[in-house]
Amino acid sequence: MTTIQKPTFRQVAEQYIDSRKTVATPISTAHALLALKSAMPNCALSDPELVNLVIELAVQRGRSVHFDVPAARASGI
Repeated sequence: MTTIQKPTFRQVAEQYIDSRKTVATPISTAHALLALKSAMPNCALSDPELVNLVIELAVQRGRSVHFDVPAARASGI
């Protein structure tokens, strides 16, 4: 029997960033957060943790980032 493993939070975030084909367009933290929460509705990571993961991965890939998540939501306040 083959067991299908669920993708990790990091893998889903990587897939999202890599799917944004227009390199000249910054990665929107708000759009990424919405997409990731839709893809992983029971995500154990908080909004700020997901936003930080998106930022980290985008920068590693040489992408610019649009910090458009409201400050209270991004900081967990």
